[in-house]
Amino acid sequence: MRFGLKVNAGTWDEARRWAGVAEGAGFDGLWTGDNMRNPRDPSVAVHDGLTLIAAWAATTTSIRVGTLIANAVFRRPTVLAKQTITLDHVSAGRFDLGIGSGLWPTDHAMAGVPFWSARERADRLAEFVGIVDRLLAGDTGDHDGPHYPYQDAATTPGPVQPRVPIIVAANGPRALAVVAEHGDGWVTFPGAATEEEFGPASVGRGSTLDRLCRERDRDPGTLRRILLAYGAITPWSSVDGFAAMVDRYREIGFDEIVCYAPKPEEQAVFDKVVGRLDEYR
Repeated sequence: MRFGLKVNAGTWDEARRWAGVAEGAGFDGLWTGDNMRNPRDPSVAVHDGLTLIAAWAATTTSIRVGTLIANAVFRRPTVLAKQTITLDHVSAGRFDLGIGSGLWPTDHAMAGVPFWSARERADRLAEFVGIVDRLLAGDTGDHDGPHYPYQDAATTPGPVQPRVPIIVAANGPRALAVVAEHGDGWVTFPGAATEEEFGPASVGRGSTLDRLCRERDRDPGTLRRILLAYGAITPWSSVDGFAAMVDRYREIGFDEIVCYAPKPEEQAVFDKVVGRLDEYR
């Protein structure tokens, strides 16, 4: 099991402190979100996700950094591909790109676009991720798709990594097909779907996701399966609770869990858990 820490910092001092904690404790990944505002409370400070990743990339040395998730509501795939290459260079090849279609009406509202239906989100996700995948691979041919047409693209320089990992947020069959077609990993979280929806039938061995991979001649065993511990999941409630969470989601089929940085009242449990993080792997 791999472990990541997600930090939606309100200040750079906070972001820098948690980056040091995550790297020092041996977390595998350091992640942040990509929302223009807190979807529930506009008074909560929110920084731009990709800008924060660039700062982390320049001030850490070993931990992987990434977005969970880059938001297609206000990103353009051509621009995101260029930003990804830049972040890959700044991090010396430690960048993971998470992409999602956007769930929060507040993001649509701030971006000035109508709230997309589930079908339109799936259509846009497929086109968006396909474009980013092609551009990162060096295919700069013109694209005449319905949502994101472009011409005269360039990806010079290319990425540092032979392939920048693309993590796709998905739950329904059409979005899971995007994972199978283009993704190096898949991420979900309670709130986007219930455990019944993303449980063994969707993620476990022999699941819908496995079948979609095999239909594309892909080995489903190479796909990272990431759970964002969010909503009803409270990883820092107790040491025993953390262990139970790991056992539960390992059994379902996840091989990576990303937890939010603890609240002040959860710090004591967090300190105990990270002191023995390797025991849970």
